[in-house]
Amino acid sequence: MRTVGQILKEEREKKFYSLDEVEKSTKIRKEFLAFLEDDNYSKLPPATFVQGFIKNYAKFLSLDPEKLLAVFRREFSDRKNPPKILDSFANPLNKRKFRITPTRFVSTLILSLVSVFIIYLWFEYKFLVGAPFLEVEEPANQIQVESQLIKIQGKTDPEASVAINNQPVQVDLGGNFSQELNLSDSANNITVTATSKYGKVARVERVVYLKR
Repeated sequence: MRTVGQILKEEREKKFYSLDEVEKSTKIRKEFLAFLEDDNYSKLPPATFVQGFIKNYAKFLSLDPEKLLAVFRREFSDRKNPPKILDSFANPLNKRKFRITPTRFVSTLILSLVSVFIIYLWFEYKFLVGAPFLEVEEPANQIQVESQLIKIQGKTDPEASVAINNQPVQVDLGGNFSQELNLSDSANNITVTATSKYGKVARVERVVYLKR
């Protein structure tokens, strides 16, 4: 039986996508994609994150996420992929009880506050300089349809501006957008862009084939 990694890799190569292209569209780091295709779960984050990677990767390749997640759950187990424990915790040098002193308490409190502030600044920086979130739920890529009228549907940041083939589309308060589009050719290229108020652009492209 093929593994999750084999299914993803075969489908990606069949559609001639590079890992760089997948990374750009799914926002999953290239090295994580490579580990996932190699079924190298020991190099990946915990299983919860891996399932999110599989779901997004499957959607990008127009595969059924639930079927792939079912395969993942069958092949992945805590016994085969036990959590790593640092030697310093597994083999402590001594077993003296940790005592909380006023100095330690104040030091820990200050360190926590500084850490929270740094994390806050990092998220603010990412928000300012990063492209907005953009997900196109419909249509799937490389899909074939019989009707000339097709619905483009997705989600982005509520403050972002969305355009489909350079035509502005309304975004609701939840960041959802939906627009119908007339197909004119047998092969139709659809480009969806989301632009933040700082000018950063996220882009998703779809190819839809119209049956004649």
